[in-house]
Amino acid sequence: MKYLFDSSAIFRAIKENKVEVLTGNCTLELARYELGNIVWKDYVLQAKISGQEMKMLAKTIRRTLSIMDVLAAVGSEEEILETAVQLNVTFYDASYVYFARTKNLQLISEDKHLTKKAISVITALALDDL
Repeated sequence: MKYLFDSSAIFRAIKENKVEVLTGNCTLELARYELGNIVWKDYVLQAKISGQEMKMLAKTIRRTLSIMDVLAAVGSEEEILETAVQLNVTFYDASYVYFARTKNLQLISEDKHLTKKAISVITALALDDL
């Protein structure tokens, strides 16, 4: 069984040196931007990391995504919107649910709000469940 990892699960795997679990599994192109935003917030808004750590994380994210199958949402916008409305979640979250459902993947997320909503239509797990 292959998995679809959202950005919260990918970032946790990176922080906990568990990147091997991501190898050959899937994510969305959206995750690249979400991960970049997490690093930006940690550096600019919360001052939790140094500039050097920020650059290291950016490189790690690039390398990590290169070992994953990165899916694009092009052409699926209407279906993703329908999923967002059905589950009452954001378009971002719905994109993960939609692809997990259509590609027969289990969603891995650390976002409890998302997994709670998604569980009605797909299998949604946390990193610790693997």
